Amino acid sequence: MLDVEERFVIRDLYRQGLSISEIARRTGHARKTVRKVIDEPLQPERKPRRSKRRKIDPYVPYLEQRIDAGVLNARKLYQEIRELGYPGKESQVRSFVQPHRERRQSQATVRFETEPGQQTQVDWGHFGCIKHQGKRRRLYAFVMTLGWSRAMYLEFTVSTNITWWLRCHIHGFHYLGGVTQEILHDNLKTAVVGRARDGMVRWNPRYLDFADYYGFTPRACRPYRAQTKGKVESGIRYVRGNFWLGLQYSDLVDLNGQALAWLNTIANVRIHGTTGEVPFERLPNERLTPIHNKPDYDTSLVTYRLCSRDCLISYQGNLYSVPSDYARKRVMVRVSEGAELSVLTLDGEIIARHHLAVGSNQRIVVAEHYQGLHMGTRSRARPGAVQVPVADLSAVPWPDAPVVEARPLTAYQDLLEMSP
Repeated sequence: MLDVEERFVIRDLYRQGLSISEIARRTGHARKTVRKVIDEPLQPERKPRRSKRRKIDPYVPYLEQRIDAGVLNARKLYQEIRELGYPGKESQVRSFVQPHRERRQSQATVRFETEPGQQTQVDWGHFGCIKHQGKRRRLYAFVMTLGWSRAMYLEFTVSTNITWWLRCHIHGFHYLGGVTQEILHDNLKTAVVGRARDGMVRWNPRYLDFADYYGFTPRACRPYRAQTKGKVESGIRYVRGNFWLGLQYSDLVDLNGQALAWLNTIANVRIHGTTGEVPFERLPNERLTPIHNKPDYDTSLVTYRLCSRDCLISYQGNLYSVPSDYARKRVMVRVSEGAELSVLTLDGEIIARHHLAVGSNQRIVVAEHYQGLHMGTRSRARPGAVQVPVADLSAVPWPDAPVVEARPLTAYQDLLEMSP
């Protein structure tokens, strides 16, 4: 096979005007070879070498997922995939991780530090699924991080709607001891309805009311600039890489109990990598605005229902009774965080209270709601058949029958013969 230099000489002679036969005579190559070199590119494309299958290949998707979550410790990843059956050596894992580590280290950012009491950062993280109240639900982690002290709050939920968005904030305020001047988060629909053309944020009205109640200013990150809230992003990675690994839990209550213990014994009492201090030791100097002097913001879920004819309303697959006076009327339903279901008139008057049932296809009935109401089957009377007595006609005088002349049949025969 000709090298690049020899191929270049042949192509250069041809550009000078020499014939293929003359080029073949001067270079000592066959005319077929010369013609092929002229027709093909100077450096033909090489076929990619067939890569050899590595022992680490079946575990690459798992490693990429863990690296995306922020885990770049090669030894830790090696131990994890060994438990999954990886038969190779740690060196392959190190070689795989190294390019990812270099790429992440090459991304330069400017660290933005805030003053005490200035900013809190919050975000959701998705943590797979959980069986909750007999159903398979998506599992989320709410993480709140104070910008100056780095004290953290963590809570797991099965919903990210506006109700749980506000409730988790309140729980975090109580745990950390107050509220900062501003709270920074993503452009979540529970907080940001949209943006105008000039970039002005259109806020969720209920979230604005919540912010006004506690006296903080909401801040939304610029689109596609998630690194703006890097403190809470690091917190979520820390939860995945420390608390979540190897965890066993029975239900949502047990999971949140373990999360609270982890916050108190590990996350908030460790020496933070950035500040070099313990978050709980810095927390008293965070200068938070206390919230103990006001009741919690009402985060009850409010909806409306039409009472059925048999004095029942439907909510999440279960039936709840209401007083009989409100049958076939529209009512308001309010469900509190304490799982209390209240039924109210449209004017706000409470007419019934129930404890929220778990599961579905249940009837929760209060007997007093049916007092004074006939419980049998009520049906409107419909007109039916009526028997009419037959009149006695024997006593009614009948007139005499008229006298009829009797004729023989031959008389009718004669009439027929006489007809034309």
